[in-house]
Amino acid sequence: MRHVPVFRWVLSLGLVLIGCSLGLFLATPDLPELRQIDLTVLDEKPDGACTVRWTDPFEHREREAPYLCEAERDAILKAPYFDTDSGFGWDTGFVVAEGSDKGELYSLEEDSDADARIWLSDRLLVAGVFLTIVGVVGGNIRALSRTRGANPEVVRRARRLSEAAGLVAQDHLRAVEAVRMAWAPLHRELLDADPADPRRVGAGRGAVEERVAVARRIAGEVGEAVAVRLDADRPEPRTTALIVALRVLVEAGPRARNAAEEGGELAARLEPLLFDAAPAAGRRSLLGAGRSQRRRALAAVAALRPLLDKAEREGRVQQFAQVSVDLLRGPGSDPTGLSAWVDFESRSAEYYGRLAEVTGRSLSAGEGSLELIPRADPTSWFREPIP
Repeated sequence: MRHVPVFRWVLSLGLVLIGCSLGLFLATPDLPELRQIDLTVLDEKPDGACTVRWTDPFEHREREAPYLCEAERDAILKAPYFDTDSGFGWDTGFVVAEGSDKGELYSLEEDSDADARIWLSDRLLVAGVFLTIVGVVGGNIRALSRTRGANPEVVRRARRLSEAAGLVAQDHLRAVEAVRMAWAPLHRELLDADPADPRRVGAGRGAVEERVAVARRIAGEVGEAVAVRLDADRPEPRTTALIVALRVLVEAGPRARNAAEEGGELAARLEPLLFDAAPAAGRRSLLGAGRSQRRRALAAVAALRPLLDKAEREGRVQQFAQVSVDLLRGPGSDPTGLSAWVDFESRSAEYYGRLAEVTGRSLSAGEGSLELIPRADPTSWFREPIP
């Protein structure tokens, strides 16, 4: 059923009547300035038609003119009772006090048309104000009933939560990608290692050839095999870049990965609800939405409320924001990598723990070194630190 804006039409009609009242009032000529005077009634008929005499207050002379006296005034004011000697009566009237008719007798009966206009203007104003009030009040009540359950603040809070959740997931992904980029050249270098160069692993030529051969054989069997020595005593640019990138994840701690996973899941859950709830971001936009859009928006707002309540109880927005801040402490804060190497020596297990999370491989630690070992490695000796 199509919505009929009844109260909108009522409001419009009320405003039109108010406008007509104002226009009619402005079109009515103003009364001239008048001065009240006493009239001597020389003769009078029962219907009030009379001849009167008065003293012109401006020229100070007596004047006579026909007039319409008040026929319903008390009989004592009429002839012959008012003045038994002269037989005249008495009444009161007005003369014009400005313009070319100054001093002329003015009959209020001449303003009957103006009075009718003013009377009609007043009635139109009363009717217009009444209809306007009905339209405004009724329209607001109807609008409130149509928007019941909508709360723009809920949508704003959900957007803030979604932004914080999505941002922490992006920041963690950026930190992880930095580790992967730093790890990639080390990974490639190990598979392409030259057996004739014993300096790459710090062992004799025979041992190098044997171990590289084993590594390449395992790479062919399980995909890839890597043993990388990260020596704090002999840092070089590529290993330093890896340590610096890992330090971001180490400093952020295990909660960073958890927060990123929770943030990604929460953002994915909030996104469709926010899309449906978009019309409920403002009462005006909700009123302008179609019936199906309004129904989906109200349902989405209802679904957002428990999610927001739980997230606020658990302080999710603050947690996501803090993790994002921790993840933004990137390599720029340690360009030489010295402090990262010092930190690595004090808690190397955490570093290769984060590297294992990023690369998805098993890791073992040697003295002052990290070695990456494939999960499916069939050789036990390959897990031993390279001398």
